[in-house]
Amino acid sequence: MAVVAHYALGLHQRLAQLGWTEYTGLALTILAVVFIYRLIRELYFSPLRHIPGPLFARLTKRYYEVVVAMGQMAPDARRNTQKYGNIYVCQPNGVSISNPADIRAVLSSTAFLKHDYYKILRFTGIDSIMSTRDPHMVSMKRRMLGPYFSSTYVSRMEPLILEHGINAIKRKWDGLLADGGRAEVNFCSTFTLCTFNIVSRLVYGQEIEVFKTTSSVDTLEWMSSSTNYISVRALLQLLPRPLFYIITLPWEHKYKQIASYVYGSIAERKQLLSKLKSVDEKSRPVDLLQALVDCEEPESKVRLTGEQIHAESLLLLIGGIDPTAYSLTWTMHLFMLYPDCYREATREVRGVFGAHHTVTYAEAKAQLPYLEACILESMRLVTVPGVQIPRTTPPGGTTIQGQYLPEGTIVFANLWGSHHSAEYWREPGRFDPTRFLNNKRAQHSVFTFGYGNRICMGKQLALIKMFTILANLLKDYDMSLPEDYTRRGPHVLDAVSVDEAPVSGY
Repeated sequence: MAVVAHYALGLHQRLAQLGWTEYTGLALTILAVVFIYRLIRELYFSPLRHIPGPLFARLTKRYYEVVVAMGQMAPDARRNTQKYGNIYVCQPNGVSISNPADIRAVLSSTAFLKHDYYKILRFTGIDSIMSTRDPHMVSMKRRMLGPYFSSTYVSRMEPLILEHGINAIKRKWDGLLADGGRAEVNFCSTFTLCTFNIVSRLVYGQEIEVFKTTSSVDTLEWMSSSTNYISVRALLQLLPRPLFYIITLPWEHKYKQIASYVYGSIAERKQLLSKLKSVDEKSRPVDLLQALVDCEEPESKVRLTGEQIHAESLLLLIGGIDPTAYSLTWTMHLFMLYPDCYREATREVRGVFGAHHTVTYAEAKAQLPYLEACILESMRLVTVPGVQIPRTTPPGGTTIQGQYLPEGTIVFANLWGSHHSAEYWREPGRFDPTRFLNNKRAQHSVFTFGYGNRICMGKQLALIKMFTILANLLKDYDMSLPEDYTRRGPHVLDAVSVDEAPVSGY
């Protein structure tokens, strides 16, 4: 500390010689002292000092928070994993881990609790099953909601998923084909509208049918801007509160639009249920909104309040649209980049099912192993839902990759690093679905939906959407890149509007 004090005194005198005011020079001196103190502490005294990592990440947690707020988690994870390996420091009290075995151990253990970062998922100010860090609350909500996300209940919703998913797409595409037998479509907007259609019906009981209207682009823009704002709003909660309110105030009306939509849907459902009580109990809807209304804690029989239904349904809206839509888009995009894989997947589907048969999830799962491998490989290659999953080390600490991590250390499960580990995957940057055929070990090393007892409750719902949409599209349509795709360039979606930017045609 004597060295630091001596350096600070010299700096203060030098600033005075340069004409700086006394207070400005003093402020800069204090900042320099703080910087040097943190530098010495992190490099020589931190329990994580032997673990590699970026210098600024060691000095302040703001480094990682800025990365998250700027939407740069994936590039940052890729860059640092390639540079530092299976474990590196990503903030003063946090490390990122990439080894699949380490990630399985962390995510499957109830001893590693969620970190405070999950507070950003409190979209309404009320904890949902995703945002709460209380293990007892998580357990209670899983007991309440778990039966409604089981394969049994979700399969009862499959007719709705098919009607508002693949059937809606086919009606739209068949209409386009009727004009000339060939058309161009935008996969991303198609799948986003489709998943919004499904989620709107399942979670809010609203049959919007965006594909039937001429205002589908307006609907897409409203939905995308509103849900994207809620997501960004969540990330901005990492900022100091005054700055958060200043930045979000001009766009807060977007959140109010979604909130009004949610509360209106809940009110309509309660009115419907009051009518059904006097008619036929078997007529009760089978969807996720009904699940939120009906679910209760098995022992106490406590049900969700209106505010809690709002919080959980908003989580289902945010989590049920973009991740599935983007995963579908990437899978189809990869099919276009790897035509041999596309042809094999198409051959498999058409070799099993007839042209007029609608493929269900159970049929696709049982009879289309190559398509399943393609979906897994797409989710491995492009980790859509999340990149770094934060947990906290338990009392007594833990050891990972030979490095001791004290109690309270934040451990980020680096999904990009795990999914691209050259130690685990052959040619990890290549789209190769065959790596998953008859390979349970590989299948259990894709952590897109989490792992163990922390696995995403919506996994079954997402897979039904993905399997049924992809299987039936491959069966019924021939698809290829537009002939002039090279002119459009790699960033076509950023340069033109939705209507003018087809990703692929059929």
